Amino acid sequence: MQINFPRMASMLGTTVLIVTAMLTTSAHAVPSFARQTGQECAACHIGAFGPQLTPFGMRFKLGGYVDSDGKSGKIPLSAMVVADYTKYKDDNGDTTSKTGLAEASVFLAGKLADHLGTFTQVTNNGVSHTTSVDQIDLRYTGTLSIADQDALIGVSVNNNPTVQDPFNTLAQWGFPYDTSERVTGPGIDLLSASSAGRVIGVNAYSLINSNFYAEVGLYNTLSPAVQSRMGEGRYPDPDNSPGVPFQSLGNAPYWRLAYMKDMGSMAWNAGIQGFSGTFKDRITTDTNKYNDFAIDGTFQYLGTREHIFTVNGSYVREHTTDATDTGDTSNTTKNLRLNASYHFMNTYGATLGYFKATSEDQMAGNRGFVYQLDWTPWGKETSWNAPYANLRVGLQFIKFNRFVTTTTADDGTQVSSVMDKPGDMNSTRIFVWTAF
Repeated sequence: MQINFPRMASMLGTTVLIVTAMLTTSAHAVPSFARQTGQECAACHIGAFGPQLTPFGMRFKLGGYVDSDGKSGKIPLSAMVVADYTKYKDDNGDTTSKTGLAEASVFLAGKLADHLGTFTQVTNNGVSHTTSVDQIDLRYTGTLSIADQDALIGVSVNNNPTVQDPFNTLAQWGFPYDTSERVTGPGIDLLSASSAGRVIGVNAYSLINSNFYAEVGLYNTLSPAVQSRMGEGRYPDPDNSPGVPFQSLGNAPYWRLAYMKDMGSMAWNAGIQGFSGTFKDRITTDTNKYNDFAIDGTFQYLGTREHIFTVNGSYVREHTTDATDTGDTSNTTKNLRLNASYHFMNTYGATLGYFKATSEDQMAGNRGFVYQLDWTPWGKETSWNAPYANLRVGLQFIKFNRFVTTTTADDGTQVSSVMDKPGDMNSTRIFVWTAF
């Protein structure tokens, strides 16, 4: 097909305005995709529930969320609700538990026009009691012939680096796929992650011969006023630095290379990723530079879909440099994550995850395991009320074998130490996650 790039840019811009207007006036795996394609949730998702994708699910995402069964009348709307019970130790060392709504989301997810589709999520956080535009991934796609090879090409306009990624290894879609904000999660938060929800990125990508994947893009911060309307907060918050809206990120380059192979009963992929940029304070001359590099890979044994095994892994290295009036400081953070899962009949699942995080300045770090058991009774072709509803019930335990804690001394300096009892950071969670 011939791609009309001016018309494509005009359509993308118009759709972004329409979507933004809808979200500012109102308000993973979503059944609207199943209704659109006529496929069961298990066709796209390991364990019949998101966000872990099968090769079919990866192609659907890269294709711009537009594949359908050709029948009209499909409305690209879905919703989800997550409720949980969480047991953990509070700041005083006392064991406590919380039960209630973890989050509720509304999705605009599916085909909007020929070659144009979206995955857009608006979330009400049951812990912080805030509502925000959680994820935006708006895509325009087409096909070309490059060196006698078929190539899928596309453009993603998104608000969160890695939300557009088709694999379940990087920040947004990696295991554990759902956690509680009440407890400490595995790994160290990267500086680059503070851009999530506060930026707009335009990423061009191509999948050549169904194997070679390449992506490049640029990210820029939204204005403080737009961030406020999107639910990210308008005023500086020291606890959220450096992701506060008064810091700007301009033309931050993002790139991704990967090779993927679908062999029917098995599939695998391996890749590398990079993301770098500089946060500039809008008031002072302070800057925070980051340079990320990641290696990741996945193996899936799908067989006849009765017994499914998956292994995902990623290693992310981030080097940061902070420049202030008092001098420059640098640091290197490393996050390693591995997880293996087994699912029987896309209904019963067990996942074991390992994490190890270190920082060069030794001010942060942790190591441990994540255990999860889950039951997904629906999501198959013969399930109750398919494809209008899905449900997952899970038990999740996060165990820390090492944890670095930081305290402030009397003179204001920060002092780090390894906890004698890292188990005090452990947490147990039972969750009910439904989508419809």
